[in-house]
Amino acid sequence: MAASSPPVQAAHAAVSAAVWEVRLLGGLSAVHGSVSLARFPSRPVAMLLARLALYPGRGHAREELIELLWPGVALEVGRGRLRQVLSTLRRLLEPSDVQPGSVLFADRQAIGLHPQSISSDVQDFERHVRERSGPQALRAYRGDLLPGFFDEWVEDERTRLRALFELTRTRAEEGDQAQAHAGYPPAESVAPALPSMHATAEAPIRSLPAYVSAFFGREDEQREVHEMLASHRLVTLRGFGGSGKTRLAVEVARSAPGFDTVAFVPLSECNDGGQIAEQIRNALRMDPSSEDAATQLHAFLADRDVLLVLDNFEQLVDSGGSAIVEDLLQRLPRLRCLVTSRRSLDIDGEREIAVGALALPEESMGIAEAARMASVSLFIDRARGARPDFALTERNRAALIELTRALEGLPLAIEIAASRIRAFSPQEMCVALQRRFDLLARQGPRAVRHGRHASLQATVSWSWQLLTPAQQGLVASLSVFRGGWTAAAVEAVCGTSAAAAQCEQLVADSLLRAQTDAAGITRFSMLESIREFAEEKLGAAAPELRSRHRAHYLRVATDAAAANRAVPDDELPNLQRAIESAVEDGDPAGALRIGTELRPYWEAFAMPPTVLRHLRKAQAACAPDDPDLQAGLILLALMTLNAGDIAQALDDAARALAMAGVDPARRAAALVTLALVTWEREQRAESVQPLLDEALALSSGAGLTVTQADALRVMATVVLRHGSRHADYANADALFAQAEELYRRAGESSWAHRVLLSRVGCLAGLERHAEARQGLAVCEQFFAVRASSADSIRVANMAGYLESVQERWREAAVAGRRGVQLAWERHARLPLVTALWNLPHPLAMLGEVAAAARLMSFSARFWETNVGPLSASDASTIDDVRALVAARVGAEQAATLWAAGADLSLSEAVRVALTPQA
Repeated sequence: MAASSPPVQAAHAAVSAAVWEVRLLGGLSAVHGSVSLARFPSRPVAMLLARLALYPGRGHAREELIELLWPGVALEVGRGRLRQVLSTLRRLLEPSDVQPGSVLFADRQAIGLHPQSISSDVQDFERHVRERSGPQALRAYRGDLLPGFFDEWVEDERTRLRALFELTRTRAEEGDQAQAHAGYPPAESVAPALPSMHATAEAPIRSLPAYVSAFFGREDEQREVHEMLASHRLVTLRGFGGSGKTRLAVEVARSAPGFDTVAFVPLSECNDGGQIAEQIRNALRMDPSSEDAATQLHAFLADRDVLLVLDNFEQLVDSGGSAIVEDLLQRLPRLRCLVTSRRSLDIDGEREIAVGALALPEESMGIAEAARMASVSLFIDRARGARPDFALTERNRAALIELTRALEGLPLAIEIAASRIRAFSPQEMCVALQRRFDLLARQGPRAVRHGRHASLQATVSWSWQLLTPAQQGLVASLSVFRGGWTAAAVEAVCGTSAAAAQCEQLVADSLLRAQTDAAGITRFSMLESIREFAEEKLGAAAPELRSRHRAHYLRVATDAAAANRAVPDDELPNLQRAIESAVEDGDPAGALRIGTELRPYWEAFAMPPTVLRHLRKAQAACAPDDPDLQAGLILLALMTLNAGDIAQALDDAARALAMAGVDPARRAAALVTLALVTWEREQRAESVQPLLDEALALSSGAGLTVTQADALRVMATVVLRHGSRHADYANADALFAQAEELYRRAGESSWAHRVLLSRVGCLAGLERHAEARQGLAVCEQFFAVRASSADSIRVANMAGYLESVQERWREAAVAGRRGVQLAWERHARLPLVTALWNLPHPLAMLGEVAAAARLMSFSARFWETNVGPLSASDASTIDDVRALVAARVGAEQAATLWAAGADLSLSEAVRVALTPQA
């Protein structure tokens, strides 16, 4: 990598010897007198020191360092970051007893270290290599360069230095052999990697598997394991089969510093703890002898710094294996063990690291961003082994993201799926995953070679066989849950006591995962692969368990509604499953009942499309006279409106009104719903005012405070949207204020703040901007605390409107893009289209005219086609944007952009909105 090379500044006269000794091989540290640096304030500080120490005396261009430390960052941003990091490093390297400027030199172009002030083990190693001092070079090489750092330039240097080390070792071994043939004793050197039982206690040994395939991700885990091994003698990488424990352990062991013996010990074929010592002896390639294996090992390893990778230990936990490892650790004080296992060894001093999923892409990621995710990178790499031309493209991006997420970031599942790319495209794999175990099975000779990793089903089956019958029964029962669940839910649904302790053991066996939610409650979950396997074991017990599951989560929804609060977001997967299973088991009214009880949740977070589809099925299957149907239709009308299907929402609202009869509560609620949907469709006050008047009269007379507030809220919306005069804003604000007060009186704080947010728009129209901003801040804080995503979309859209009114175009664009992102992620179609509508004007004012034209054209067409007619105010907005675009690029180019926008799909429009113009 190129670097500028200004003349090296002379070190300060007070400095006559190296001030800092920097260690780069086997780990990063620096020593100056009694001061030792092993931990650094930040990763960039550590990386800057490492880069400069590799080339002392060389001036590194600031631009070069910025690109190395923060690839792709804007230059000005990088300059600021580099200044901060350099300042921190200077404070570390030039404390009070070191002359300022004697270690680091820096000017406006370059940064470096004075060579007289720095020494490093890399310098020593390379000097010995140049001088052909093989033994000294080999002693200096205490490990690979910067273990735990995986930047490209580090990998390049690590590879170079490792190759230099291997070459030096080979030359040393060849020299020993030549001397031996000549009758001379061997010179001091490193022994061969494959020792005999006669190897001396000083002979270094490295016996690790050599992988052909590339390794992806796990940077944080590698760093964590390195740090854990540095301070603990028994580290267990615990995780489900196929999670990548073995590969992670080998990669860590390959670069682990400070060991003269590192060996990989495969235990998958062992079924008794007594076989462990023999397997270790085999891994070290020691000659068998009449001597007991354990005794031989104790003697051979007693004076060595040893790292043993004990792989696939789970089946030995209950057969004496843990006791064997504990005995080895007690007898060999310089021994450290890195164990891979699906189960904990349960030994004093054991430190566990749970090996989880690879990093998963988000649905909204573009090609470049998705390709950086380890799960996607792994799939692409392995797929190219079967189909060299495979690539991530815009055509398969969404399917590949969906696929890797469905595979849960499990390396084994990803590798098997990728191996089938000859016969299945990513889109076809997503469909085939409905029969997960059929797809995720290796084909041909590979199936034999990989044993229990030949298929995902075989991997799950291995873990299943390690369970007791009682544990198998519990895991099968737990398959009724989705997402996460609590111990209390297990006791209610599965009819078991001591659920917490039972689930705790299954966590230790890598069948369950555990984490603490926002309320401090432990929630358990399992991989979908395990759940599907266990569900097949339920048999005749399945219907009763599903019924108990529905009953429990109906209580969860009812209790939340009674307390006037939304259920926790963590409960949503189980509530969705309860709705789904009610439809499957012929209880459509039950599905509608759960859905209706969850209305506060849907209003706060929006209803996912899958739930909407299941509730639509329930409504279609429900008896016409079922009492739950009318409330279900009102809910469906509101949620379908939010999803953008206004015609269907109108039909639902009209049916709900027809079913209401003369009951004031049912009729008033249906009238408000029909008025709201009709207004969104027609934008005609005369069509909805009679409905609202009747609803207001009924709710006021019957003391229905919330419905009365609902009616006033919709009335205010009609007044506000019907015109843009000062009086319209004032009248709308007065109606909103009445509704806000009624909501507060009824304890509906969320709706009170939603109405306050609407008042912000009125205050902006009245040019009372300070009050509007104050109200917006109150709403933003309220909904942020509740993490209400649907309301966060509304806040973002209102913020964009308020900034536009005050001609703060950059802030308006930021808020508008935030609204688009949130609405897209939550599948909230109507708020999404609103956000897309509000964005073009700020973009046009900022000069992003191509995006502005395309988005305005798309939004106008989409609104008229899917929502309703445009108002005069809407038409004026379109004209303004079109004029701004034409003024920038000319009428002909503006027309071309406008035509392109009309052809966009919704997802393409979102992509345009979220991609800032260069």
